[in-house]
Amino acid sequence: MLAVWRHITLIVTCLLPFVSVAQPQLSWLATSHDFGTFMEAGGKVKCRLQAVNTGNEPVVVERVQASCGCTAVNYTTQPVAPCDTVDVYITYNPSGRPGQFDKQVFVFTNAQQRRSVLTITGNVIAMPATLDKQYPLKAGDLRISAASIPFGNLKRGPVGKNLFLSAYNASIDTLMVSLGEAPSHLLPMVVPDTVPPGRVTALTVHYLPAKAPLWGLNVDTLTLVAHPLHDGTRAHGGVAQVSVMAQIEEDFDQLTPQQRAAAPVISMDGVESLDFGVMRRGETHSQDITVTNKGKMPLLIRRVWVPDGEGITASADRNQVKRNKEATITVTVNTAQVKDNMLNTRLTIITNDPENPVMSVRLVGIVE
Repeated sequence: MLAVWRHITLIVTCLLPFVSVAQPQLSWLATSHDFGTFMEAGGKVKCRLQAVNTGNEPVVVERVQASCGCTAVNYTTQPVAPCDTVDVYITYNPSGRPGQFDKQVFVFTNAQQRRSVLTITGNVIAMPATLDKQYPLKAGDLRISAASIPFGNLKRGPVGKNLFLSAYNASIDTLMVSLGEAPSHLLPMVVPDTVPPGRVTALTVHYLPAKAPLWGLNVDTLTLVAHPLHDGTRAHGGVAQVSVMAQIEEDFDQLTPQQRAAAPVISMDGVESLDFGVMRRGETHSQDITVTNKGKMPLLIRRVWVPDGEGITASADRNQVKRNKEATITVTVNTAQVKDNMLNTRLTIITNDPENPVMSVRLVGIVE
């Protein structure tokens, strides 16, 4: 009814005597349209938004621009006489886009207000194929966009980083989403934690690299728990595990030239691999690597480890090596725990040598 009165008012305005200054003037009957909740399987949805030329010169629509490729527009291309209407048809394609949307269309004309902003909103109920593709991880009826959050390389220091995953409520009931206990270097939150049917929420994680427990690769697990708001007959709760990964590096960017000149220097006398030869299943074999500090400041051995080496352990006999002194890294292979018959992996050594902070040694052998 309000739109009808708005239209009548604009028509009456057109019947009044024109103002003395010649100019086009555009008045919109509505600048937004809500498609409500609809099924992705139903395909594209379309609406029409209209404006009346309430000026005394023709209005020309110069161009219309959508905010994303999911929205298509058609519009009046001919000059619009006073008291006539401009039609803008907006089509939204929901394919592969479940959840809420809020899109803008920008209309540029020669009117006094050169740019008008039109808005379309709605909520798309996804098809099963879309859910499996875009939200593969399940916590009951809560579908999550990925099973891991990779932060990549982070400098150990006070500056953190944020990343997020999206999650979709694929049920017909509201879901309550909560998080299990998280380690101190992760600050996760779910916003909003109450998710209506067909709506999307976000799991945001703030990573604090200064508090990460390990140098190099850190892998943590966050637990997402979904509960139906009501009795559970219209939705299913569940639990999902999300991995959070980051490679923690030392920040050498602030070192002065003098500090770099005095920095520790790691040397392993050219050792690039350890060959354990032929080993019988059930035996334990060890080999040593000698690490020498050829720099001036103490060499700190931050971490020695084998990322994917089941049955392989490594340890250093000291974590601090003074100038021209040595440390021994012992690598032990327990063949009873080695999965494959062929040993082929890498030992990683992380130190405070700014030129070579990460060194690796290939570990090879055969298990009979």
